[in-house]
Amino acid sequence: MCDHRLWQDVGSIPGYPNEFADLTQSNHVESLAHDVLKTIIGPIIPIGFSMGAIVGLMMAKLAPERLVGMVLSSTNCTADLPERSAARLAQQARVRNGHLLEVVRDELKPHYLSPASHGQKRSEILDLTLKMGIGLGPDVFLRQSEALRTRPALCDVIGGFKGPLLILAGADDRLCPLAWHTHMAARNRNASLIEIEDAGHLVPLEQPSAFRRAISDWLKTLKATPKQEMNA
Repeated sequence: MCDHRLWQDVGSIPGYPNEFADLTQSNHVESLAHDVLKTIIGPIIPIGFSMGAIVGLMMAKLAPERLVGMVLSSTNCTADLPERSAARLAQQARVRNGHLLEVVRDELKPHYLSPASHGQKRSEILDLTLKMGIGLGPDVFLRQSEALRTRPALCDVIGGFKGPLLILAGADDRLCPLAWHTHMAARNRNASLIEIEDAGHLVPLEQPSAFRRAISDWLKTLKATPKQEMNA
């Protein structure tokens, strides 16, 4: 439930045309990946955060020849865990009954940030996440929640991906712990894993400079220059 403002402090990376992908129009990860592949022409480096990284993995499954590299941040390559699937169904029921504000405020926001994000910074990030979630609205929440709940396991895609791969993890991420990212990186010898200190789940908002620097430094190592870079 994030819009383009997730990337506001990261900014664009010079030399790489950048496009924000819309992941709001379907309740199936495969359909979302197809939509992105149709919208963006030419080679792509998906820079995927959380659900966006899952869509990036699906893109790699559907059209590996289109991806010249991939960045996965704050995510999980497995199918939805049983306890999270059950929680999503409960949240969907509450949202259908008009309680989107309460779900975002009371059930999602408390799990987003590192203890290192405190004071005014913490308040500003949490206020922004609430504004993004409420701004996208209940229909988008329901579609994205169902897409996450019904997603297939995509861990094998990581193992089979032939291009360079960067995996970023917030050191204090409680939603998608560092250990998950370590296991993903171990699946591919071309993968680089970077732990971002003093960040929870919302790495692009909590540590935008470190997030940007990690991606910029990694891009410099690529031999191929893509025509499109995609944030999701």
